Amino acid sequence: MNPGASTTDTIAAIATPVGAGGIGVVRISGPESLWIARRLTRRARDPKPRYAHLARVYDGNNELIDQALLLFMPGPRSYTGEDVAELSCHGGPVALRRVLDSALAAGARPAGPGEFTLRAFLNGRLDLAQAEAVADLVAAPTPAALAVAANQLAGRLSDAVGDMRSACLDLLAQMEAEVDFDEDEVPPMDRALLASTLDSLHQRLEDALATAGRGIMQRHGVRVALVGSPNVGKSSLMNALLSTDRAIVTEIPGTTRDVLEESFDLDGVPIVLNDTAGLRETRDPVETLGVERSSRALEGADAVVLVLDASRPLLGNDETAAARVRTAAKPTIVALNKRDLPHAVRAADVRDFAPNAPVVHTAAIREDVNELREALRHVIGLAGADGGLALVASVRHQEALTRARDELAAAHRAVSDDQPSDLVSIGVRGAVNALGEITGESATEDLLDVIFSKFCIGK
Repeated sequence: MNPGASTTDTIAAIATPVGAGGIGVVRISGPESLWIARRLTRRARDPKPRYAHLARVYDGNNELIDQALLLFMPGPRSYTGEDVAELSCHGGPVALRRVLDSALAAGARPAGPGEFTLRAFLNGRLDLAQAEAVADLVAAPTPAALAVAANQLAGRLSDAVGDMRSACLDLLAQMEAEVDFDEDEVPPMDRALLASTLDSLHQRLEDALATAGRGIMQRHGVRVALVGSPNVGKSSLMNALLSTDRAIVTEIPGTTRDVLEESFDLDGVPIVLNDTAGLRETRDPVETLGVERSSRALEGADAVVLVLDASRPLLGNDETAAARVRTAAKPTIVALNKRDLPHAVRAADVRDFAPNAPVVHTAAIREDVNELREALRHVIGLAGADGGLALVASVRHQEALTRARDELAAAHRAVSDDQPSDLVSIGVRGAVNALGEITGESATEDLLDVIFSKFCIGK
């Protein structure tokens, strides 16, 4: 959806997922939504607002399509802030498509991705951070991610950002008055008090940013690559961590030819596991492709588990795998697998393989992976976390808060250097703009286009 496009016409879309279901919803929003809904249902009178009305739905040729529940919500007390009509039909894709086509034939146009939520933002029903939370609620991969998104939709982040922005605006107004008026009319600000206020705001931003690492992990997850030479037990480790037989396990080296991807929940954070093909030199063209994909998975990972077979001496292929892990320079855990068998390799033997990496012992075939789970908690920063819901869960918000913090730091330096108020105000104004990008006061059309283009159609 291009935010510069008209937002005064009427739009329609299927608001429920693709495929068959018990119920499917066609949503219509805009000035003609009531007229279109009445036309489709052949109603002689307006439906009572916010009441469900059983109705038959017809196409333009007066052919019956479905029986549905019609709900009409006049603006501004609706999701979009406009008149909204929803038809809850039987959830067959053919019926839904015909109802939507009939709405479009009656004068609506197809809604773009996220256009309903964009209109809610433009009409003041949601601020930008709350609008983004709508998409996060839909896509939440874990209960913790859902809770973070729900709190953001309820305004937890917006309230905190709004308070800080208001405080910055108050400072800015005082400084601009000092610049614009004579000293007799507006006395100079107390510089010690100004410095103290900037310090307080800076600390509030630091406190908010301290939650960003966990929040972003809760929202997006952490990608972990299981890497090693063939037949060291990577697939068995994946199955043990998932507590299911997702990967095929055999004693034949090279069984895994492609990168397998599955997720599990670790303390509310979705861990995306990549089980990779064994890293070794090979002339088999199919296995070569698998090794190349393993290398790409390694590059795209946030953390790596280098898996070694502790029941046999280290081989050249183990060194090859370890060298690739060192080159990738990712946070790494060394897993000495097959601890249930007599040891041929101990932790001291692999220090050169991955310097400073924690070494854990596992027996994947027995689902003995507790040490690995605990090491993952430490490597990705979960160990010691308070487990509370993060205030900041978006890279975009993190970057805006960081800019606001840096702008206030610049303003504080100007105060310390006894610079005039108009120079101090430059940093404060920058913080106001950065914070406004989070809630939407400073949002550009390009930014809105990027944000809402990631929404699904119908939301």
